[in-house]
Amino acid sequence: MTVSKPSHEHGWKSVTKGKLSSGFPFHPKLAEWLSTYTTIPKDADLEILEVSCGEVSCPTEETLIVWKHDVNLTPNSPSNDDKAAPTIAKMPASRIFEFRISRKKENISKMDVDLSWKRFVEKS
Repeated sequence: MTVSKPSHEHGWKSVTKGKLSSGFPFHPKLAEWLSTYTTIPKDADLEILEVSCGEVSCPTEETLIVWKHDVNLTPNSPSNDDKAAPTIAKMPASRIFEFRISRKKENISKMDVDLSWKRFVEKS
């Protein structure tokens, strides 16, 4: 039995980097909508990536917004039975978030942002 291989591959292409406060040159409202409908930190360094296929038979068009955010991790407190376990204060750690919107970057609508964010939150 032969397994068919895809005729082409898609790769993410970095479009721009910036912050919500700076806006994005390819979409006049996207930064405003992301500020309104998401909880992406305003000061986070964002990278916008896009995958798009030029083949007529392939409808792949997506935008990916990536950012790193510092979160405080609180380890489990030691039980009373385990006096030897050290107490650890809150530890800062970085986590990378990837927010995907199934639309080309310049065609993203307010509804795309809102619905994609709801899906993102459910999966997180």
